[in-house]
Amino acid sequence: MNLLLTLFSAALLTLALPNELFVWGSPFLGLVALIPVFLALYRSSSRNKAALLGVVFGAASTAGANYWLAFFGEFSIWTLGGAMAGYAGYNYLLFTFLFDAIHRGSPRPRSIPGERALAGEGLLPGESWHRPLHLALLWTGYEFLKSVGFLGYPWGLIAYPLSLWTGLAQSAELVGPWGLSFLAAWINAIGAELLLQYRSEGVLVALAKRLRARPFLTRPLDHHVVAAGALVLVLGGFGHYRLATLGPDDHHRSVHILLVQQNIDSWQPGLFSEALLQAQDLTLEALQEHQQTSPEAVDFVLWSETALRRPYRQDDSFYEEVPDQLPFREFLRRLDIPLLTGAPAAAGEGQEPEDYHNSAILISPEGTLLASYGKQQLVPFAESIPFWHVPAVQRFFRTVVGLYGTWVPGGSSAPVKIPAGDTILLAGLPICFEDAFGWVPREMVLEGAEILINLTNNSWSRQDSAQTQHYLAARLRTIELRRPLVRGTNSGLTAVINRRGEMAQAMPMFESNAAVFSVPIPPGEWTLYQAIGDLLGKAAVACAALVLFLREKSGKPERQ
Repeated sequence: MNLLLTLFSAALLTLALPNELFVWGSPFLGLVALIPVFLALYRSSSRNKAALLGVVFGAASTAGANYWLAFFGEFSIWTLGGAMAGYAGYNYLLFTFLFDAIHRGSPRPRSIPGERALAGEGLLPGESWHRPLHLALLWTGYEFLKSVGFLGYPWGLIAYPLSLWTGLAQSAELVGPWGLSFLAAWINAIGAELLLQYRSEGVLVALAKRLRARPFLTRPLDHHVVAAGALVLVLGGFGHYRLATLGPDDHHRSVHILLVQQNIDSWQPGLFSEALLQAQDLTLEALQEHQQTSPEAVDFVLWSETALRRPYRQDDSFYEEVPDQLPFREFLRRLDIPLLTGAPAAAGEGQEPEDYHNSAILISPEGTLLASYGKQQLVPFAESIPFWHVPAVQRFFRTVVGLYGTWVPGGSSAPVKIPAGDTILLAGLPICFEDAFGWVPREMVLEGAEILINLTNNSWSRQDSAQTQHYLAARLRTIELRRPLVRGTNSGLTAVINRRGEMAQAMPMFESNAAVFSVPIPPGEWTLYQAIGDLLGKAAVACAALVLFLREKSGKPERQ
């Protein structure tokens, strides 16, 4: 039974996140997705059995929500398999802590209580009043920890389904995604407690009896229900207030960006020249059409991550000859406006000659390299491998995995200065999944970025859900920092997200397309998240650890 509950919870979480059945996911499922697995933990008779349930949940939920990792070419066994193995391990540890949060302080590990326990005072006998809060803190702390550092992967957060409610999503301005993670986990923990207590008669019948038997709000769980409901109202009320006070963006200065979605992955063998030519053709056709139909001048062109597969150098003759039909340097001269594109860039001083950044580079019509930004948060074991310069490590990854090189992380968050008419646009340029990490865009805004421009290539995933999962994560950055975000992608979701987290303009996914988007640049606003960053996520880790420590000191040890 516990195994079935765990698998059911993994399936609910998969459906709560963007998937092929529900394109954007379901916030309602996000409010109940963890209830079955919490019930399984209540029923578990030992810490070891709970940890094994964590292995199942971690592997199953990762496979369900991230199945598109299987399309990562010849590396799929390592991308999906590695992620499943990693999160099986993470959840093995997490579920031991969750088990202790549920059972610590009881005389022995316990399955779901019998009828006498159902008539208790609002929480199960022997347990503290703060257990639902402790479960929520543990889950929030876990989601924070899995989203930072070298192994950081902020996918599948329980915050994302709730962020679909625009009013609630605005709370990210205060505390990032961690407030939503906490709220969702808390509601799930309360739901599990309710089901445990009312399973014999049904929730409504048992609740009616309790209300008649004695005044409401005399039992600990009643306080949790009211407090969680109040938090929803407060966060939702704040969100709607902020939406009303932000005002329209159409009276601010705007930049006009020609976005190109070529829908051909230049990293596929033999497709580089074809992909480059298609990007050039789409650009020139869209630019000509815009010039014929609109008086507004285009400020610059945006291509996706690694649209240039070969490093761009001003003194390199390669781009004077490729593609054959229209060499890239000739294309730049015809374009007559700057091009912002993804390309490898030499790591430079202090690095080895073969070291390169995964970069965004700005090129003038004359072919001059105006500026660049090197990606800082690299994909672990794909873009960055520990001890890569050790020959034995290189041999393993080249012969067994089929990976022949890595990137060097960039070291600066300084915005890139992009000419935009008579002004200079200060743009933060998160690359690939960097817009899913709060700290990367936050550092860019603290350095002065007026706008965020993401260059990414998710075309290998082949699935809409991969694109929308990435989009939902990136969307929170616009609310946290109150800056617009332009997503320039190879296959989707190419879009402009305004500072309210609303999709202002977008292109259909997995279609070759190019269009000019007008992006208002409102004055920068101070937000609490800018000031404190991910402090709430760190606080959740500290508070959960403190409660576990105090309960360990006061509670009776559990049998294994």
